[in-house]
Amino acid sequence: MMIRQTLGAHREIAIVLTLFVALGIVYSVTTPLFEAPDEQWHFAFVQHIATGRGLPVQAEPLTHLARQEGSQPPLYYLLAAGGTFWIDTSDFPSIVWENPHYGYDVPGIVNDNKNLFIHTSLESFPYRGAVLAIHLARLLSVLTGALAVLFTYLLARTVIASTFASLSVNSAKQSPIRDLEIASDKNRPRNDNREKFLAASAAAIVAFVPQFLFISSAVSNDSTIVALSALSLWLIAVSSQRSAVSQRAAFALGVVCGLAALAKVSGLGLSALGALVFVWQIFKPSAISDQPSAVSGQRSEIVFRFLLFTFSFLLVAGWWYARNLVLYGELTGTARMSEIFHVRAAPMSFDQLLVQLREVWETFWVGFGWGNIRALPIVYTVIEIFVALGAIGWVLGIRNSKFAIQNSQFAILFAWVVLMLGALLYWMQSTQAPHGRLFFPALPALAVLIAFGLEQFQGTGVSGQPSAVSRQRSRFAFQGLLLPFAFLLFTFAALAPFLILQPAYAYPPTLGDRDIALIPNRVDISYDDQIKLLGYDVSARRVAPGDAIELTLYWQALTTMDDDYSIGISVVDAQQRVIGARNSYPGHGMLPTRLWYAGQTIRDEYWLPINADAHAPSAAQIQIAVYERVRKRDLTARDPRGEIITPFVGTIEIGSK
Repeated sequence: MMIRQTLGAHREIAIVLTLFVALGIVYSVTTPLFEAPDEQWHFAFVQHIATGRGLPVQAEPLTHLARQEGSQPPLYYLLAAGGTFWIDTSDFPSIVWENPHYGYDVPGIVNDNKNLFIHTSLESFPYRGAVLAIHLARLLSVLTGALAVLFTYLLARTVIASTFASLSVNSAKQSPIRDLEIASDKNRPRNDNREKFLAASAAAIVAFVPQFLFISSAVSNDSTIVALSALSLWLIAVSSQRSAVSQRAAFALGVVCGLAALAKVSGLGLSALGALVFVWQIFKPSAISDQPSAVSGQRSEIVFRFLLFTFSFLLVAGWWYARNLVLYGELTGTARMSEIFHVRAAPMSFDQLLVQLREVWETFWVGFGWGNIRALPIVYTVIEIFVALGAIGWVLGIRNSKFAIQNSQFAILFAWVVLMLGALLYWMQSTQAPHGRLFFPALPALAVLIAFGLEQFQGTGVSGQPSAVSRQRSRFAFQGLLLPFAFLLFTFAALAPFLILQPAYAYPPTLGDRDIALIPNRVDISYDDQIKLLGYDVSARRVAPGDAIELTLYWQALTTMDDDYSIGISVVDAQQRVIGARNSYPGHGMLPTRLWYAGQTIRDEYWLPINADAHAPSAAQIQIAVYERVRKRDLTARDPRGEIITPFVGTIEIGSK
C-alpha cells in the first residue's frame, strides 16, 4: 500500500524503477549462466536448501557444492529456494562445464577467453530444469535490486528534507509504517519538486551503475544486502529526527537490521548504526541549552526501546550467528571459511594495497564477467571526474550551509561509507578480494552524497536559493551536472549488454561456401582425420619483440568429435626456441570441438604476443597443433597428400622496434 502510494505520488522514481527492472531483465538474459562472480556456488547454496538438505556446513571434506558461499548468511538463498523448490534441478551438474583456458590476459578490452564456462543450447529459451531455477533466482535479484533503488529514493528524500526544509513529523503513536512516511505534498515546502528531482537522481545513480545492474541480474546476495542497507539507513535517518522513537518503530528497525545481518555479514554494521540512534537521543543537546534534552524518565523509555530494538534484531538474525558459534566456535563463520578457501599468506604491502584499491574502484563501476570484462579507460575517467566534482560540491555546500553541517543524516551516511570501506580493507588483508561489489552496501549512501554534491553546481540549490558553488563559481557556468551524470550512467548501462557483454561471449562465425572459397593462405592440414586447418591469415609479417600479431585460423570439422581438443599455437625461431605461444579452445574459448557438427567451418581469431626477449632480427615460423589437454597428446598432422608433417603454416620476421 505504502509503495503504491509512493510510486503514484512520485513519477520520477517510477520511471527510474521501470528502467531498472527492464535493464535488469536484459542483463539477466544476456549474461550466460555462471558468468557472474561465484554464481554457480550461489546457486548451489539455493539448490542445497531447495532439495531439503538444510543449510550447508563448512567442514572438510565438503558435502555440498556451494564452496565458500556456504558460509554466507542464508536470507537470499532461503527466498530463492522458496521460489524454485518445485523445479527438478538434478541436471545442474551437467550444465557446469568449465573452460580450462579461461583468464588469458589480453591487453585492453580484447575478447579472448572471457568465459569461465562453456555454454550450450541447454541454456536457451524455453528454460527448464536448473536453467529455469537459475533464471528465477536471477529475477529475485532484479526485484531486490529494484527495492534498493526505491529505498535509496526514500533515504535521499529524508536526508534532503531534514537538511533543507525539515520533514513533517507524525505522532509517535502511529504505526511504524505511518510513523516513517514522507510528509504529504500539502505539508511540503515549495522546494518539494526540486527535492524529488535530487532524490530521484540519487536513486538513478544506484539504478544505473552498470556493475550494480550486472550483479542485480545474477544469482547473488549482493542486491539483497544493498536493498536492506538502503532500507535500514532510511529508517535510521528517520528515527534520528525524532525526539523519541516509538516502540513499534524501534521493533521495526531491529527487524530490518536483523534481515540485513541475515543477508550478508557486512549487514551487521547496520545494527551498530541503529544502536547509535538511541545513544544520540539520550545525549543529544537541547535546542535551548548544551545539556542533553532527554530527562530521566525519557531516558528510561529510550533504554526500553533500545532493548526492544535489540530483541527484534536477535529474534530475526540471532539464530544463524548462534549456529555458527556452535558449529565453528565463532559468530560469523568467516575464520572457518578462510581456513578452507583463499587464505592470504601475508598481509599486503602499501603498494599492493593501492593496486588492489584501483581494482576495487574499477570493478565497482564496470567489471563484468568475473571482473575481467572492462570498459574503455575513458569510461572510468568520466566517472571519476563526476565523482570528484560531487566531492568538491559537497564540501563547498556543507561549508556554506550552517544548517547542513549539523545534520545527523549526513553523519549517518558518512559513517556507513567509512565503516564499509574499513570492513573491505580488513577483508582484503585476509583474502584475495579486490571486488568492487563488496563495497555495494555503501552504494545508497554514496549515491546520496554524490547527488547532493553535484546539485551544488546547479544554478540554485535544493532550498531554492543560489547554491554554494554557483554563488562562488558562477563565472564558470557549471550547470546541470547531476542530470548528465545520471544520463551518462544510464546510456552506458543500456548499451553495455549489446556492445560489451554479447561480443565477449559470442561464438565464432560459421562460414558458407562463398566465404570458404575466399579463405587466404590455404594449407589444408588435417589432424587425425577429425579436423582440418583450411588456411590462415596474419595481421603483420614483421613484428618487434614485445609486440603481438593477430592470427586468424580457418577450421573445418571432418566429423563429429567426442573430445574437446585444444589449439596450441607456437612461434618458433631459427634456434627452435618458442618465442610466443597460445593455448585455447576454438572461438576464444567459446566453442570446444565437441560442439562442432560435421562440415562446420569457422573463423578462429587469436591474439599472439611475441616474447620481449626474442632475438632480432630473425625469422620465425608459426606452428599450429591440435591436442588432447588431459592426455597431453597431439593429434597427428597430415598434409593434403596424407604425409605426416610438423604443422608449420607460415613465417614472420622478428625485427627491431
